[in-house]
Amino acid sequence: MSKLITINSINMIASTSYILDKNVDCTICRQSLNNDSIYALEKGCRSTILTGLCGHTFHSECITPWLKTSLNCPICSQKFPRFI
Repeated sequence: MSKLITINSINMIASTSYILDKNVDCTICRQSLNNDSIYALEKGCRSTILTGLCGHTFHSECITPWLKTSLNCPICSQKFPRFI
């Protein structure tokens, strides 16, 4: 006979790291892409990353203002898809 177990609370620790082909730092805030951006830290939130078709990667909160005015990657000028 199976017993039903109810979990009332749980503490979890998780970690994520990225292996990137082109760049390991966000060239906008100059922080490692495996860490939160300075903008995320100021707001008390976590960073997410965006990678363009060219393979260059940025913290989403860093690249979003750029993508509002430009369709190109700030590193290589190839078309960067807008996800905003």
